[in-house]
Amino acid sequence: MPCKPNTFKARVAAGEKLIGLWCSLTSATSVEVLSTIDYDWFLLDMEHAPNSLGDIVDQLRVLDSSAACGFVRPPCNDSVVIKRLLDAGAKNLLFPYVQNANEAREIIRATRYAPDGVRGVSTAGRAALYGDYPNYLKVAVDEIVIAIQIETAAAIQAIPSIVALAEIDIVFFGPADLSADMGLLGQPEHPDVRASIAAAIKQVTAAGKMAGVLAPNPSVARAYYEAGAKFIAIGSDLGCLLTQAKALLATTQDF
Repeated sequence: MPCKPNTFKARVAAGEKLIGLWCSLTSATSVEVLSTIDYDWFLLDMEHAPNSLGDIVDQLRVLDSSAACGFVRPPCNDSVVIKRLLDAGAKNLLFPYVQNANEAREIIRATRYAPDGVRGVSTAGRAALYGDYPNYLKVAVDEIVIAIQIETAAAIQAIPSIVALAEIDIVFFGPADLSADMGLLGQPEHPDVRASIAAAIKQVTAAGKMAGVLAPNPSVARAYYEAGAKFIAIGSDLGCLLTQAKALLATTQDF
């Protein structure tokens, strides 16, 4: 089957601990290697990595033969970009830099067909098994996971109205951009940033939504988990490569 059914939405609804890894190397081979490890999800990044739509499809194909789930972060929250990703088989999307409930509503509409939204209609793409998915137009929405990324202090203030939207599955915090917005550029682990995110995580979970965060420092990741975050990225493919390459070279210093 070109595009496997999405079971991830049920895992989110069940409140499972879901540990993931950021992927920005634009390589289906590297994703395939990583998919042999028991991560729950891999984020295929288009915002800060040079992934094309074709690159994303290649990586999703790899993950279709894996137990891991593929998430895609589009480069922007444009309805045409969203439409193309959905048609290509992306079912789990992390939308960057959402500032308020109105922006979240537009994202929701971009993932729905009329009359509930503005997604263009086609059954010729990979998501609809190239026309061989019975009733795709009516059931497609049932498999889509919407994660909203909060990256500014203003967006944190908008959390109550964002989590009130039933279609939102996950609220995800980006410490790097949030720290910059707080006047702490390059300090994503600053105590003020951590305190702001921890408080917001509790707000999200109290509303019955899953909270997520990017936390490559294990102690920080644990603190966010203890605050209630369940959807946690603990590092990146690039970071793993760089860290291990440096450690390996360091073993030769006394040769």
